[in-house]
Amino acid sequence: MRTIYVCIGCAANYLPPESMTYPTLGLTASTAHCTKPGCAAAVREAVAMSGLPEEKLGELARRAVGLEGEPRRPRQNKRAARGRRAAASPGGGRGKLR
Repeated sequence: MRTIYVCIGCAANYLPPESMTYPTLGLTASTAHCTKPGCAAAVREAVAMSGLPEEKLGELARRAVGLEGEPRRPRQNKRAARGRRAAASPGGGRGKLR
């Protein structure tokens, strides 16, 4: 199974070649940004500010989106307590003048 990456600059999902090189462009694929020049600059700034390597930032981005690590489970809403009245619609409540 191939890894899907998330761009830190534009939040796009991308799937680089398995060899991690783009032969027609002559570029090496990154684990943290897509091929847009603005995204590469944003990741360079993020690396400089955080002190983390580019690979670690890519891993954290994939985790934040839910592509890596344990799958996220939706929160389970609890049922309303028994015996309670349903909430009134906006403007549907009784006022002093009615």
